[in-house]
Formats: sequence, C-alpha cells, structure tokens
Amino acid sequence: MSLSSSPRAWLERLATSGERRLLLLTGSHAWCQDRLTELLPSNTLWLGSGPAAFAPQAMDKPAHWLGQEYSHVVLNGFDGLHPDALGAVAGVVRAGGLLCLMMPPLADWPSFADPDLRRFVSTPTETVRCQGFFLARLARLLQAGSGLWRWDQASGWHTDEPWPLHLAPWSCHATLQPTDDQQAALMALRHCAAGHPHRPLLIAADRGRGKSTVLGLAAAQLLQRPGYRVLLTAPSRKATEQVFVQLRRLLPEALEQGERIELGSSQLTFYSPDALLEQQPEADLLLIDEAAAIPTPLLQDLLRHYSRVVFATTLHGYEGSGQGFALRMQPYLDRYHPGWQRCHLSQPVRWHTDDPLEPLLNRLLLLGHSEPPPVPSDDPIVWQHLSQTQLANDEALLRQLFGLLIQAHYQTTPSDLRTLLDSPDLTIHGLRQGAQWLGVALLCAEGPIEPELAQTIRRGERRPRGQLLPQTLLAHAGIQEAADFRYARIMRIAIHPTCQRQGLGQQLLTALTDDCRQQGYDLLGAAFAATPELLHFWRRAGWQPVRLGLSRDAASGSHSAVLLQPLSAAASQVLPDWRQRFQQQLPQWLGGPLRDLPPQLVLALLDQANDRRPLQPWEWQDVIDCAHGHRSLDHALPSLQRWLDCRREDWQRLPQQEQLLLVGRFWQYQSWSALGRLSQLPGQKALQQAIRSSLRKAGVPERLTEDFLSQSVPVRPADTV
Repeated sequence: MSLSSSPRAWLERLATSGERRLLLLTGSHAWCQDRLTELLPSNTLWLGSGPAAFAPQAMDKPAHWLGQEYSHVVLNGFDGLHPDALGAVAGVVRAGGLLCLMMPPLADWPSFADPDLRRFVSTPTETVRCQGFFLARLARLLQAGSGLWRWDQASGWHTDEPWPLHLAPWSCHATLQPTDDQQAALMALRHCAAGHPHRPLLIAADRGRGKSTVLGLAAAQLLQRPGYRVLLTAPSRKATEQVFVQLRRLLPEALEQGERIELGSSQLTFYSPDALLEQQPEADLLLIDEAAAIPTPLLQDLLRHYSRVVFATTLHGYEGSGQGFALRMQPYLDRYHPGWQRCHLSQPVRWHTDDPLEPLLNRLLLLGHSEPPPVPSDDPIVWQHLSQTQLANDEALLRQLFGLLIQAHYQTTPSDLRTLLDSPDLTIHGLRQGAQWLGVALLCAEGPIEPELAQTIRRGERRPRGQLLPQTLLAHAGIQEAADFRYARIMRIAIHPTCQRQGLGQQLLTALTDDCRQQGYDLLGAAFAATPELLHFWRRAGWQPVRLGLSRDAASGSHSAVLLQPLSAAASQVLPDWRQRFQQQLPQWLGGPLRDLPPQLVLALLDQANDRRPLQPWEWQDVIDCAHGHRSLDHALPSLQRWLDCRREDWQRLPQQEQLLLVGRFWQYQSWSALGRLSQLPGQKALQQAIRSSLRKAGVPERLTEDFLSQSVPVRPADTV
C-alpha cells in the first residue's frame, strides 16, 4: 500500500484525470470531520450532520440529487449508512472528484449501532435485534477491493495505486462533440419528432452516459423551427438542469423565463408530471427525463395524451424503479405502441471509461445485477427456507437471490439488500431446482399489538414504525380486533421472468401457507400496488381483499391493496366480516376519493355476492323503468346504485366492457365523454342505450311480481373467492 505524498497531492492529481474515487475515512466522528474540513472546498455536497460552512443536507431523499453534479460529496455514515443514499450520490460526483464516506474503524462495522437500522424496528432500543451482516459484507469487500483510497485515524493514508498517479489523458465529452452513441440517439430523436405518431422512443443507459445532454441538444435543434412546442418533464426541475445547460449554450439568444425557454415563436416548458396531466398543454413533442423515477401509471397516461414522446431513463442503477420501467413499461409499449424505438448509450461522457467508482459501487450494492435465465433441468423443484447467515456467508447465493428480486420486482433498491441481510423479523423462502433458484419470497413477522397501543393507533394518535398489516387495519379500516393476531406479511415474492406463468408463484404461495400455518401464524397477508393482473393472481389462491388505499402510492403511482389468507380457526371466523365491511364500503368510496380508480380494478376487487338488505319494491321499479323504459338514469341513480351493489352476481356475468360502463356511471359518476372514451361508443344517447341493454341482459324483469321478489334476496358470500 502506497503511503507517499499527501492526501491533497493525490486529490490535485485526480482532478485532471477524469476518474473518480471512493475515499473511506475511518476513525472517530470528530477526526473524520476534521480531516475532510481541511481537505475539501466548502462547495462540497455534505450529506448528514457536518460543519455549518458546508451547509449539510439530510440524506433521506436520494431522488433529490438526480441530474445534479458536485466536485466532491461527503456521506456521513455515522448518521446512518443508507444504501439508497450511497448508490444515489455515486452518480452525483463529477469527474476528478471524491465520494467520501465517514465511518467507524472497519473492525467495528459488524457491531456498529448504525442509525439506519432504526427503520427495521418499532423503537430505537430494538436495533440490538438487527443483524450486522450488511456492514460486515461491505467491510470485507472494501478491504479486498481496488480503486478506493483509505484514510484511517490509526494507520494513516493508504492506497493500492503508485505515486505519482498514472492516469490516461481525458477530456470531458459532455462539452465537446457528441459521441457516436449520442449521435445515433439524436438521429432517432429527430425521427421520433418528425415520423409517424404514437411511436415513442426510449433512450436507455447507465448514469453518466449523456442522456440529458442528448435531450438538450435535440431540443435546441427543434426550437429553431418556427412555432415548435416542446414539453419537458422529470421527477424534479433539478433533474433537468443538464437539458437547460445545453439550451443556454447552444441558444444564447433565447429568452429564459422561469420554467420556460423561448426562441421566437418556439418554446420549451418544464412541467412536473402531475401538473402536465392536470393542465395537458398542447405540444409537438414531449421529453421525459429520468422516466424510471416516475410512476408507470403516470407515464401511461402521458402516452395516451401525447402522440410523440421520448423517454430518457436509467434501467440499471440505484433507483429500483428503473427496473420497474423494464418490467412494466416495455410490455405496455409492446402491446399498445408496437412501433416504438429504443437506443442505448454505453460510453461514459461525464467521467473516464476506466472510472473505478462505478464498478466498485456496483459490487458493493449489487447495482444492475440481474439473474440469467435458468438452464432447463430435470431436477425436482423444491421449497426451501434460507437464513440470513447463509446469505451473508455465500456471496454467490446472495447475488443469485438478489438478482432474482431485481429481475422480477419493479421496486427493488439497494435498501432491500440491507433488509435482506439485517432485518430482524425477516424470513426467506425460495423455490430451487438443483443449484438454481427460480423464485424467492421475503416474509416479515407482525403483530400482535398491545391493546392500549392498538387503541391509540386506531384513533390516529400513534403510528409506530413497522407492523404494516395490523396498523393499516387499525388506523385505516378501523378494525379493533386486528391487533390480536399474528401476521406473516409477504414483503416480496418474485419468480424469474422466464419461469412465470408456469404455476410456480401459486406453488410458492401454497408452500408458504403450509409453513406459516405450522409456525402458528393466524394470517398470511400482503400489501402491494394493485393492478387487475396482480389481484387476479392473489384472489385465485383464495386471498381476500380487506383494504384499498384511497390515494395513489408515490413510488408506484397505484393504489395499495391489502389481501389476507386465514391460517387459524380464530382468523377464519373474523376474516369474512372484515371482507364484508370492505365490500360494503367500496361503492361509497368510488363516488368520492376513488372516483378515478380504473373500473377494471374495481371489478377485480368486487365479490360476486354481497350481504345487504334486498331491494325494496319501489327500488326494483326504478331499475325496471330504466331497463325497459326511458326513465332518467340520473333520477333513478340511488336505486341503480343499490341494484349494482346487491345484485352483483347478476351483472358480473356480463361482458367486461358492459360491467365497466355500469361501474363507471353508477358508482364513479364518470362523465359521458369519459365513458365514451372507455367504451368507444359515439355519444350520450348510444351510451344510455347500451346501459339499458346491459340492465336487461343482467336479468332485470319487465314487470315486478311477487314470485320475483321472493327469489331476489341476496345470499351471503362464501368465505373464499
């Protein structure tokens, strides 16, 4: 290990290299802070507690730094080493800069009381239950790794590189001519802007490859066309700064006003995704930067409104939603926009091709790792429980299982790697064929909750960390007895994409159900971003919906659903009542906070039968007059809503398109124009005729008779779907 020269000399040599380094400072908190204060300029990005001169910032929102650059970044690990923050800031460091990590001595890492562990437990004192495998693994890899510099309080400055630092000459491509990759992307973008509509373009790359620069270069060319309108959106305005940098450089005569750049009659305007959907301004082209960090449903809504769209996104990186773009958005493009195009940028432009920081962080956090397709085998498929100790001691096994999660789940982030290794209430289960893992499930133990605490949760006065299932049933569904049960919550369940639709998911669920029943759990549950396809998977296995979030989840852009499966006799007795409560409340929410819920999702949540008082004769007469006469559908709305609720077994036999019309109009109060877009029917008159026809096809009689009334009492639903 070289000890020659001073840290400042190494830093000065690095500044012109085009490469970046991880500088690991180990010792006391005060010593590490003092060394960095002496070494770095005050415009360094300092995350975590630090000297006031550096204007330290919190590290709890990694997406905040998308698209930004700093010469040096400090991550104060004494405040908690959050894996997502570590992965995020790797792309923020400019060529020739340092990513500085402050930590205790390496030998202390396995036992370090890391504040980041608090997110795994309800109270800070419970962190002693957490494992220390994540930091122990990092320490092992860092000791064996290359491309990093170490500065230790006890032993001084260390590096495995010789002095003077011999690095190949490098110049920043971002300010020179576009690379060949960027030239190809520019050509594809111009074609998207001028070619056939509804053929979106995807520009994909790892970070630092110049995606945002391409958007800026293309926008500068397009704005020179008279009257051309470009819209730009991203998770934040800061994420698009490189686009504006290129526009300022190439169009110095343009007028910049806040979020807009004008060149004569042409303009580029930035909108947040939500504002863009709400206002829907007209445009010739929509550019979406950092698309992977925007919820997929929002992207799909934008595609439906704008005919020419360009996505620029990171498919592999710290933002787990990048993999979600591949898993969710690309199949959507294949189905609805079969002419979509894709180009890939591989050459780094913001740092040297041989930059060691990117591969080092990839190894530490398993970024971009995906499990290859399983090789066909004649070995039997078996279910197996795995311990965190096994994963911590077997790097190949860890890579295989975490690769499965990345490959099959849209929200897997580096933080999940720490969860996998350190969470104290986690159990790991998988389906194995020989040495290959085809599927994996992560379970978290929850409940019961003490009565006094449960009451404060139900009243909205307390919300401790963890205990997701019992807490949401208490606080959101108001179910007091939910606190009394033991839950096994499925946090993740993933089957390798090449093995899906072969029954392996149901096989894994069956094995989990049997095992959790033997372990004495009362309920097996899951909370996930609801889609009709996912709900079909869970309900086919007999799981029962008991809650739906009234607002969209910020990460997924979807409403979160909670489904349960009873395991004990006590749970089997109460769960039908919990489900019935949800089924009765859902129609009321559909007219208010869930008015915009996709009708297909409504159908996937509804039971066929419902335990409600039967329709009164006058209510039946209202429905009959609508079905067989010309009674106003609006004037008879209360009776039609009651019929829709009480006679689900009748109308759920209709074709889905007709079901969507009934739900959309009677429960969600959708406008005739919205229903027309949904059904492709021309105008209000045709829609009303279709609804009346559907009522007749659903069995509404022509006249009311005593025999019919005696046979029209709804039946209480069975306990399983």
